Amino acid sequence: MDNVNKTAEKAAPTSANGVFVRGVVMSNRAKAFKRKDGTGVSVLVEVEIATQPGVVTWVLYYDPKTDATVRLDGEKVVEFPRMKEFQQVTIRANRIRSDEHTGQLVIKDGELVA
Repeated sequence: MDNVNKTAEKAAPTSANGVFVRGVVMSNRAKAFKRKDGTGVSVLVEVEIATQPGVVTWVLYYDPKTDATVRLDGEKVVEFPRMKEFQQVTIRANRIRSDEHTGQLVIKDGELVA
């Protein structure tokens, strides 16, 4: 019984597993919106990535109060973190969904690998 528990402890971390999306960055866009709970404004950055079967959108959220890379002028986004266009990227996607209206894949949670 102890061998089973020791083997489970030695297993590779789950962070190395997952769905990897590889493609080319096509566009970056940002939108500011008010939070439903009324605590302020958040910024939504959408990065469109061209893949072999189609286009994937990677959604990133930023808080302008705590993140210095995001600047607002009223409710208009003036500056936000951009990925270089036409650069090949690999993203480990933790959560992927299909958009109900367009059928396009959306990465809700992921991290840039390369």
